[in-house]
Amino acid sequence: MASTAFYKLNNIWKSNRKMKDTKLKLCTSNVRSVLLYASETWRTNQRIESKLRGFEGRCLRRILGIRWEHRVTNMEISERTDIRPIVEEVKKRRWRWLGHVLRMSKSRNPLIALTWNPQGARKKGRPQGTWRRSVESERVESGKTWNKLNWLTQGRCEWRKFVGALCSQEDYGWLDPSPVLLESLEYIYINIYTL
Repeated sequence: MASTAFYKLNNIWKSNRKMKDTKLKLCTSNVRSVLLYASETWRTNQRIESKLRGFEGRCLRRILGIRWEHRVTNMEISERTDIRPIVEEVKKRRWRWLGHVLRMSKSRNPLIALTWNPQGARKKGRPQGTWRRSVESERVESGKTWNKLNWLTQGRCEWRKFVGALCSQEDYGWLDPSPVLLESLEYIYINIYTL
């Protein structure tokens, strides 16, 4: 669908009268929004991320008029366009959705599905990748426990900052508060909010 949206605007991409910034805004609003529809619920792996990067790269190269013989790297294209990488955008959307789910009441289906642990034996072989496993691996990389994440989601501003820092790899000093403060806040959360 996203490729259809992109090729419907082919006359605009070829036009020399349109400015580069206008073309990039059109691409972001009309093509990228279609591509990332419901991406907060996707499970991602290297193959899916590679396909997303490839599609975005092809689109941006066409908009900028870059051909393969120009030998322009993806990093240079990213710097020229000043557009956030698509894989980071998917990750950011997934974590924003996780914040919504963790703030829900315990009787809501998304929260039940997140914490549900199926019983019984599973099939032989490697377990299939799921959304929950994607979030779990990213949580482990961030170094946060589920209790800390639950506490962070209660304050929407803090959660937005956390997601922004997690998805942009920037250095935010507030993410490393003193251990005593974290322990006292976790104690407050566990004893007040979980009752």
